[in-house]
Amino acid sequence: MDAVLEYVTGMNRPLNATNVGDAMGARGVKKGLAQKYLDNLAEGGRLAFKESSGKTTQKVYYPIQDGEVMSAEELKMLNERTKTTMAEAGVVHDAVKALRAQLQSLKEASSVEDMEKELKALEAENEASQSKLGPLRERSANGDVITESDRVKIEDAFLKAMEYWLSRRKAFNNVFEAVLEGTGGVKKKLWEELGCENEEDVSIDYAKYRKIYDDLKRQRLIEMRQKRFKR
Repeated sequence: MDAVLEYVTGMNRPLNATNVGDAMGARGVKKGLAQKYLDNLAEGGRLAFKESSGKTTQKVYYPIQDGEVMSAEELKMLNERTKTTMAEAGVVHDAVKALRAQLQSLKEASSVEDMEKELKALEAENEASQSKLGPLRERSANGDVITESDRVKIEDAFLKAMEYWLSRRKAFNNVFEAVLEGTGGVKKKLWEELGCENEEDVSIDYAKYRKIYDDLKRQRLIEMRQKRFKR
């Protein structure tokens, strides 16, 4: 309690329990305990206090000025200073709240281990897709004609795989950028520290597959419009 008295006396300005709790939280004096100590000090005549007016009524505490009688003008100035201090405290509180929300979102973001698991799952799915394409490639090499039904199935499978790939790629990039922003690190250095790999690192031509995907989506859209006109 003496530490609280020393802090308020040293600051020599009106303070509420939130101000004291924020300043002395690291020393184990949170807002609730600060309020208790401030009330005890005020009841013991070691601090003066007054109730501030505003949206919510709060007590503000300040050192007792022995031998001094404040004039009406000084009281008015003290009241204005109290209002300013409370407004500043509100701004700080809102900033802390926003930072805590940002920290929580980073904590909820996928960890590096989760992203590695997803990458392995995508690699396994890619291998499975490649094995399914094997027989079709052999038929093509032998001059066999792929039916319209087979073509549609192949295109559907490709579009589905690409959409999943693009979705996970976007999710990874969003998480990585959030981590980068939260840590304030250098992108290339953080990428290397996390051991991340992109398509180029594993010899995958992303631009090639993306072009095929975009062309196929465009062709599907054209075919759909043509069918509507025929109706």
